[in-house]
Amino acid sequence: LGGRVRLQDAGDWILDPGLHLLRRRGPFQQLLRRLRAPRVLGKRFEAAQMFAVGCDSSRTREVLASMRLVGQNAPERLVVPTGGWSSLVGRLILAARDLGVKFLIEQEVKSILLDEDGMVRAVRIAANEVECDAVVLAVSPVFAARLLATASLPTAALDACTEHRVAAIDAALLGKVMRPYSGYFDEASGVLVIDLAMPDRLPERGSVESCTLLHAVCLSKDGEEGLTAIKTFLDSRCAGWRNMVAVRRSSKSVMLHPCAPEERLNGEMYIDNGIALAGTHVITSHILSDAAVDSGRKAAKALMNR
Repeated sequence: LGGRVRLQDAGDWILDPGLHLLRRRGPFQQLLRRLRAPRVLGKRFEAAQMFAVGCDSSRTREVLASMRLVGQNAPERLVVPTGGWSSLVGRLILAARDLGVKFLIEQEVKSILLDEDGMVRAVRIAANEVECDAVVLAVSPVFAARLLATASLPTAALDACTEHRVAAIDAALLGKVMRPYSGYFDEASGVLVIDLAMPDRLPERGSVESCTLLHAVCLSKDGEEGLTAIKTFLDSRCAGWRNMVAVRRSSKSVMLHPCAPEERLNGEMYIDNGIALAGTHVITSHILSDAAVDSGRKAAKALMNR
């Protein structure tokens, strides 16, 4: 059971919602290679060329790699995925369909049904019961707890997870407002901004030398306060950016992390019921999308080996 894939029209620009980079040789890239997906590794993101405000460059790279203000060591080796993040998700969907996976979309999962021995026997999707002998909950702790509660299973550990929500702005600009830098990080406001302009993401009339694909998040706050912090920082460092906008999206509150690092959970805590957890809130040596892929693989193995 998984979440939603959001595709937003940006005309002839590839403007993914959010600041997405792919980790070279990480679990996500390795999975795409095993699926024989077309080349997904674009140009290396030049994190060393980011401009640090109120801190040093190593702090900036640490925040970019972990997407957290409070320490979580993470390897760098970041690259810009070819075709954008939504293209990577699309490749996973196509590969799954080639393997015969059936998708039930635009239908809400209502509950998990257990048999008399406490093992999962079905899930109720809309008005239908879908029989199964195992379930992977690849959803946030909030939704996982909601479903587990329908089966009268304990949810205290999931309920204790604290979401990290941020404000974000994504914009395609007809101008190079950050040159010569690849991005900025401001320690005081928690605003992180990068330019992901690549030839495959731009319309024919644009070029990497003359366009910016700006992705900004405020890691310290969300809502109007977070959006204001981003705009204020951009006004101070990227003069004239408002007059260059071709496409722009603002998100008041986006969940960046489903829990704090110390709140991550054992993915096998419900394995005796035929249920496994997967996602970035599950304990693994990886973070972000690599954690999602690694925990999903481990969830499948745990269910197969029980």
